[in-house]
Amino acid sequence: MGEFGAVSVVSGHIRGMTNTLPLHVEILYNEYNFAAAFAVASLLAMLALVTLALKTFVEARAARTTSLPPEPAHGNAS
Repeated sequence: MGEFGAVSVVSGHIRGMTNTLPLHVEILYNEYNFAAAFAVASLLAMLALVTLALKTFVEARAARTTSLPPEPAHGNAS
């Protein structure tokens, strides 16, 4: 996963040596392999959605555990 422009510039885009999924989508698209390019792009989209769902779940769980009222003290008050 990654942003295309920065990945393309930073990695140098050396075919066969520096490859990321966004660059792979471009290579497949430029080779007129549209089905494979769409499949890889769909994989990237699904990974982004799963990451977003996990982030939301973890944040909601953290907010729930930090907002619980303190438990009453157990023991004898003498």
